[in-house]
Amino acid sequence: MRQRNNFFRYLHRMSNYMNEYVNIIKSDIVLPQYDVLWEDIGSLLPGCHPKPVLVLVKRFADNSQEAAQLQKMLDGCKLTETQYNVVQLGDGQQAAWHKLREELQPKIIFMIGVMPAQLGISAMFQLNVPNRFGDCIWLPTLSLSELNRIGDDVKKPLWNNGMQPIFVSKAYGDF
Repeated sequence: MRQRNNFFRYLHRMSNYMNEYVNIIKSDIVLPQYDVLWEDIGSLLPGCHPKPVLVLVKRFADNSQEAAQLQKMLDGCKLTETQYNVVQLGDGQQAAWHKLREELQPKIIFMIGVMPAQLGISAMFQLNVPNRFGDCIWLPTLSLSELNRIGDDVKKPLWNNGMQPIFVSKAYGDF
């Protein structure tokens, strides 16, 4: 009898727990904001095709100071247009990394003002230095406007520790 009462008390406690804390049927498993990670990304990639370098950059206006700054950076890296794709993402805009990787097959990803979370990646990268992740070299840095605003305190380490070793000295291999 005592065992039976203990069993019923246990069931009652578990029932209360389930009602209060866990409602599997009504809980979101994957939030709708992540649907973009499964959608087609063709609209982000007009005219893009596989190239060894992918430049992911925070969206900027054509013929702006940021556009000129980006071109100077790419010229400084001695990159030609046949070597890189540029994909612009808006603030908080997401694009699935696995889709970008499939479509563009990059070896080097230069992220300028774009966060890994925008690509559906849970990783922490060091700024302004090469990071290895997923068989690629990643070079994250601040946005173009932040680079212009802060100046040499960020630009020098970006060049000396990141851009120059990857693109000019080819310390991470030829691409």
